[in-house]
Amino acid sequence: MLERPEMALRLIAGRFTDRLEETGGEALVDRPFPWLMRRGLVQRQACPDRRCDDGIRLDTGAECENCGNVVHIRRARRAKIAAEVDRELPSLAESERHGVLEERLREQAAIEAEDFVRRREQARAEQARRDAARAAAQERAEREQQAAAAADAVLQALPCEDCGLQRSAGLCEACGFRRRTEAAIVETGLIAATWSADLDDVAAVAAVAAHVRASLEADIERARQDFLELMEPGALDADPVLAASALAFTALQAVKQALPVRLRDLGRRAGPGRRGP
Repeated sequence: MLERPEMALRLIAGRFTDRLEETGGEALVDRPFPWLMRRGLVQRQACPDRRCDDGIRLDTGAECENCGNVVHIRRARRAKIAAEVDRELPSLAESERHGVLEERLREQAAIEAEDFVRRREQARAEQARRDAARAAAQERAEREQQAAAAADAVLQALPCEDCGLQRSAGLCEACGFRRRTEAAIVETGLIAATWSADLDDVAAVAAVAAHVRASLEADIERARQDFLELMEPGALDADPVLAASALAFTALQAVKQALPVRLRDLGRRAGPGRRGP
C-alpha cells in the first residue's frame, strides 16, 4: 500500500507510540503480548478504505479524505432518522426519544454492515470468477499454442511434393519458385492467344502458347547463364539446395521482367484488326 515501502517500519513505530500514549504509558500495560496483538500494533480503519489508520492515510501520511465523507454520511443519516422519529413519535420525552433514536441507528448500522458484507462477498465472488476465466483463457491459449506448434512441426517434417526434399513443409523453396514460374508462363500464353489467335481454334491457341513458352524459356536460360557467370567456380556446389532455390528464383524474375516486353510485341504483331482483352 505504501508509495515508499521503506517507510513501513517508521509507520509501525509511530502507531506503537500513539497507542502507548492512549493507554497512559507502558507502565499500564500489564500483559504486553495480548496488548500488542489486540491494540498496540493493529491497524484501525476509521472508514472502509484499507489505507486508513486512525484517520491517517498509510500511503501518504496525510489525513484520510474518505473519513470525512464517512462522518458526513453518518451525520446525515442521524439527522434523517431523528426527523423520522420526531414525525412518527412527536410526544416522546427526550430520554425516550434518545433511546428510540439510538436503537434505530443501531438497526440501520446493522443493515448497512450486512449490506457491506454482502457486497464484499459479491465482489470477491466476481473477482474469483474473473480470475478463473482468465486462468481458463490462458490455459486454452497455451493448449492452442502447443497444438499449433505441434501441427507446424508435423508440417515442417513433410517432404517436398515435387522433388522429395526432406523437411520442406510439403514444398521446398525452389519448387515453389518453379510453380510460380510455370503458372506465369501458362497465363502469358493464354493472354497472348487472345491477341493473336482464334480462341475457337484449339490448335492455333496451342501454337501461340508454345511460341510464348519457347520465347520465355529462352529468356530464362539467358538469365541463368548470366547468374552462373557471376558466381565463383564451385560456389553452388557447396549448398545444392540453396543453389537450386537461387536458380529457380532467377527463372521467375526473368519471366516477370520479360512479360511486358513479350505482350507488347504480340500486340504490335496482332495489328489494328486485333484487340486485347
